[in-house]
Amino acid sequence: MQEIIRARSSQMLRFLIIRLLERRLPVRNLYLALMPFALLRATVNTAFKNCRPCVPLPECLETAWSARLNRRQRMNGYLNEVLDYFPDQLAGSKWRERCRITGLERLQQARRNGRPIILAFVHIGPVGLIRAWLRGAGFPAAIFLGGRSGNRPEIRRHLDKYFPDPAIPTTFCLDQLRELLAFLAAGNPLCIAMDVPGSEDKKVEVPFCAGWTFRMNTGALRLALRQRAELIPASIIDEGGWRFRIELGRPVPEELLAGEAGWPRAGKFLLDEMMPYFQDRPELCKGDFILCLKKTAAST
Repeated sequence: MQEIIRARSSQMLRFLIIRLLERRLPVRNLYLALMPFALLRATVNTAFKNCRPCVPLPECLETAWSARLNRRQRMNGYLNEVLDYFPDQLAGSKWRERCRITGLERLQQARRNGRPIILAFVHIGPVGLIRAWLRGAGFPAAIFLGGRSGNRPEIRRHLDKYFPDPAIPTTFCLDQLRELLAFLAAGNPLCIAMDVPGSEDKKVEVPFCAGWTFRMNTGALRLALRQRAELIPASIIDEGGWRFRIELGRPVPEELLAGEAGWPRAGKFLLDEMMPYFQDRPELCKGDFILCLKKTAAST
């Protein structure tokens, strides 16, 4: 119990310090002040953990691995985590120009048409920041996590209060489906991952590239079918130095969402929209995303 209390106290202290620094320092100075700590943490973790890809990769995603590259990736990841502590500030002039968003007109069109909006993503880049940047742009996005709401870490529940439009939920879990449907009906974008674990009956194999398929979780597809929602691919690209780009792709054609028979083609449509970003930053393709890739029988 004492360890839990100490951990909570440490998290809250870090939260207060980072928010204080953010208010006092320009963005560049804040970045430079925190970079040595992130670099030290990345150096230690790179030295003591096996960071090489542990599974074979498709040829279209192969990249030269090096400890230096991995260390830089980790450092960027740790620095990006800092932005989780002040999502309310990302809407302000100090931060707004640090994230370009392409495709906002697709969200606007869906709203005009009275269509619910589902944003499908995979875990490449700082995907947790998508909803904060979209909220800053006037679209109060939320994310579906699965699990139970009561199991979320206390610090995460505390941070929910600091998002723009805090009265509108930022996160939904399995025990909040009624609230989730009301959220969608109000025209708010809901982010759902395509590369999360799940039972095999809730996955569909989607062609990825030569000799490979992607075992896609069908949660976004099932919800889009049920709610007659626009299903839009969403990617966030880390351009370094706390500069980002969000790409909202073309909506999946309605005929591909009419029933389960069209889901492999719907998944392929989503992946094709995202493929340029996978190939541009293949070193970021890892974790759950890589575990969802599978060699086809003809290529083994």
